Amino acid sequence: MVDTIIIRVHDLRKHRDLINFVNINFKGSSKHTAIVPIEDAEELRKSPLMDDKLMVDYFRNTKTGTHLVRYKSQDRLNTSGHYYFHAFENRDKDYLEFNFSVPKYKWGTNILVFARHMWDKEFVFYHHSSLEYNLNESYDLIISFIKSFFLKEFSDQCIIDYSCVEINRIDLAYNQVFHCRENALEYLEYQKKIRKKHSRSDIRNFREYETSLMYVTKRYSLKIYHKGSEYAKTDKREHQKINKVKGYEHFKIDELQSLADRILRYEVTIRSSMLSYLYNNSLFRRKCPVHKARYEVYTKVESIEAKNMRITERISLINDQTKKDVYRKSHPYLTIDPTERRIHKSVKKLISKERQFMIKIDEEVERFNTESGKYPHFEPRAKFSKGLFKECSKLFLEFIKEFQITEKPSLSCVSDRLDDYNNSHYKKLPKKAMMKFYELLQNNSFEEIKKKNLYSRATYYRYLNRFEEIGVTKNNVIILDHISVPADLRQYHTTIFNKSNFLRSA
Repeated sequence: MVDTIIIRVHDLRKHRDLINFVNINFKGSSKHTAIVPIEDAEELRKSPLMDDKLMVDYFRNTKTGTHLVRYKSQDRLNTSGHYYFHAFENRDKDYLEFNFSVPKYKWGTNILVFARHMWDKEFVFYHHSSLEYNLNESYDLIISFIKSFFLKEFSDQCIIDYSCVEINRIDLAYNQVFHCRENALEYLEYQKKIRKKHSRSDIRNFREYETSLMYVTKRYSLKIYHKGSEYAKTDKREHQKINKVKGYEHFKIDELQSLADRILRYEVTIRSSMLSYLYNNSLFRRKCPVHKARYEVYTKVESIEAKNMRITERISLINDQTKKDVYRKSHPYLTIDPTERRIHKSVKKLISKERQFMIKIDEEVERFNTESGKYPHFEPRAKFSKGLFKECSKLFLEFIKEFQITEKPSLSCVSDRLDDYNNSHYKKLPKKAMMKFYELLQNNSFEEIKKKNLYSRATYYRYLNRFEEIGVTKNNVIILDHISVPADLRQYHTTIFNKSNFLRSA
């Protein structure tokens, strides 16, 4: 289920054999005239000579035209001969970065996902049809893949210290296979009617295109797109190029296009800042009683500050001074204990720092991340663990679940559900008002009603919560559902059980 991954190998001096191997075997050098800053002159003097000419490695940004002497970007065809992967050397920050798609590296295409398939001896159809089961297996698969990647692609002389290997970004992906292209595209149109939870009216974060939708933040990105449209624009050309290099039809492009046309692809990009956030708030010193007590104080103060902020925002919207004074009197600001404020400040400083997630860590790094105490300095390193991967998986599964479309219940069905609820609960739901609201939903989605400003924001979310009580959510948008498929991998595995239909070898 892992797609793109960014791997950084730190300490270039320790890994000079790896750097030399990349310089010799990767392609990507280019010649440009550059005005070099004086502080880089020493770097130029260290450059090697070849045929009595000075050779300088530098990176040219084609968008800005600027030149950076200590950077180098190169690529290479993998040993299987079906995918180009990239290496990026950053001398200033002392690391070598590999950025590539794992399923494309393995299969040459991400129409196939990085998971066990029917041709694997460990495959069990019942288990491997489950998203949760595949994600639970993914951590061990990706760690094993990273180690085999270095062994397979680089000389045996390139010894890798895995305490220097960082996972800087990881993408998780899922291919939902529909019965036909038309069903996939129609389903996507219904998904566009759903607003990402908590995104509210922030249009800058939520973007829609003809065959995709995206939700983008600084920490992570979520995307759903029609794989067939994307394959026709990008991957298809790469496969034609590889077929030409190999001299035979390694990739059966027509079959791949046919399958891609039936796929909606879900992707979550989890950047280093999001990995840090998940780790610091869910895993860091979670079993340490001292840290747990301090973290509880931190969350308490965070909650108080959020409530006080809402009061401030509400007051700022009131123009009449008398009404403003009345509101301020009936909604006083909550006070924060000075000791708790100091603890909050200390914990916030600690858990707001960026981390580096390494394949391997030593005992001292592990102690810093599990026990509170007096340490000489902050330790940025932490292990890229199964627990952290599980937190990433939770985010991914929540995203997939949030965009699954279901059939819209009829008016009579909703009426019956309200009667049943009110007959079995002490606190009743306002049936008449809710039925009036639901009549609007016959020709609109929840999101469309919100955009029309027919109700205040508070009233709208109150109705949304009330309807969730009777099993009606913003995902109930299809009048009559003939297109939905389960959010699992049954259809996927059934479709591609014979891998020779799509590529000649893997």
